[in-house]
Amino acid sequence: MTEAVASPCIDVCRMNPCTGLCDGCFRTIDEIAGWSSFDDPQRAVILAQVEARKKGPRVVRIGERFTATLALPPDSIKSFATLVNDHNPLHHDDTYAEASRFGSLIASGTQPTAHLMAMLATHFSVYAQPLGLKFGIKLVRAVKANDVLAMSWQVIEAHWKSSLNGDLVKLEGLALNQHGEIVVKASATIVVMPKGPSA
Repeated sequence: MTEAVASPCIDVCRMNPCTGLCDGCFRTIDEIAGWSSFDDPQRAVILAQVEARKKGPRVVRIGERFTATLALPPDSIKSFATLVNDHNPLHHDDTYAEASRFGSLIASGTQPTAHLMAMLATHFSVYAQPLGLKFGIKLVRAVKANDVLAMSWQVIEAHWKSSLNGDLVKLEGLALNQHGEIVVKASATIVVMPKGPSA
């Protein structure tokens, strides 16, 4: 008689809303619910998938995407530039800026960059503990007063790193103005750790 394939359950029964897997056994809810009705070959296939999943992301999901909108009225541009000690008159002096090649105030490059970086912390801190490691920013086009930016990030790579107790995550980011023109391209490497005492 064939020996039954044992369940991988370790009594940590908590479904991760981002991965769709149990944090304890790395099975989907359908695999857990159907386990008793599966034969040994089916169970063996699931166990092989479980082992592969253990080597993959445990906290975030590859392909995960999130967005935000940023409106930039003139007062916002002036106050942010003042806050970060960027005294370029293109960010403060309406007359100077209107006479420039841009025809209006433009935002300090640090402004959309800061908002893009903050998006990562805001998004992942809802369900985990993120920590930024490396960022790459390319300013493609000037951001003008009264522009409205559509900003987005997407997870392109993630794998569990035991030494960090979290997923090492690579993302690509983008900011477009209301005309659909790319104004900022970004990349990031962060660690996303589970919330809790061990994080």
